[in-house]
Amino acid sequence: MAWVYDFPIWVTSLIFIGGLSAIAAGGLLLVRRRFPQQRMTHNDVAGPIMTALGTVLAVMMSFMVVTVWQEYDTASSYVARESSNIADLYHEASVFPQPWRSQIHAALRRYVHLVVKDEWPRMRTGAVSTRTRLAAITAVDLVQRFEPKTPSEQNAQADALRHAHGFLDARRERLFANAEAVPPLLWTMMIFIALVTLASAYFFRVDNLRAHVVMTVALAAVTAAIFVLIAELDLPFRGQMQIPPSAYARDYSAFADTLP
Repeated sequence: MAWVYDFPIWVTSLIFIGGLSAIAAGGLLLVRRRFPQQRMTHNDVAGPIMTALGTVLAVMMSFMVVTVWQEYDTASSYVARESSNIADLYHEASVFPQPWRSQIHAALRRYVHLVVKDEWPRMRTGAVSTRTRLAAITAVDLVQRFEPKTPSEQNAQADALRHAHGFLDARRERLFANAEAVPPLLWTMMIFIALVTLASAYFFRVDNLRAHVVMTVALAAVTAAIFVLIAELDLPFRGQMQIPPSAYARDYSAFADTLP
C-alpha cells in the first residue's frame, strides 16, 4: 500500500471512500434489479449474519488501527531518543580537549544537518541517505579513537560512547520503522471481509430503495475511511502524516548557540 503516499490525503480519501462507495452502490442496484424485494430473505435471518460479519470486520479494523497507531507513536519515540542522545553526546564532547572537541562537534552538526536536509526527504520514498549514514559513523569513530589521559576524560568518553551507541541504535530503529509495513496478506483479508460484509447488506429486505442505498453507502464510506487511516499511519515517515524532523532542527539550533 506504499503507493498511497504518492498522493495527498484528500486524493487517497477520495479514491478509497469514493471507490468503495461506488462499488457498494453499484452492487446493490444490480442485486435489487436481479432479486425483487418480495423475494428477499426476512431481516430476522439476514440480521444475525450481518451482525457476525460486521463484528469480525470491526474487530479486525480496530486491531489494525491500534497497532499502526502504537507503531507510529513508537517511531516518534525513536526520533526523540536519537535526538536526545545526539544532544547529550554534543555536550559530553565539550569536555574533550582540542582538537577532538571541535571535530566531534562539527561531525554532529553535519550529521543533524544531513538528517533534516537529505535523509528526511528521502525517507518519504523509503530510501536511506548514504551521506547521513557516513556522517553518523564518522562522529562515533571520533569518540572511539579519542585516547583519554585523565580519569575525568575517561568518564567523559564512557558517557559519550553510551550516547553515541544510543543514537546509532535509535537511528537503526527509525529506519526499520520506515521499512516495515502491514503485510499484504492482512490488507487482502481486510478488503475481502469488508466486501463480504457490504455484500451481505444487499440481502436485507428494505422497501425504500433510496434508504437502502444510503445505508449501504454509509457503511462503505466508514469502512473506507478507516482503511485510509490505517494506510496513512502504517509507515510513519512517509506521506503527509510524516513525523517531522523538528527535534533535530532544535538540536541544530542549540548547537549553533554554543559555537564560540
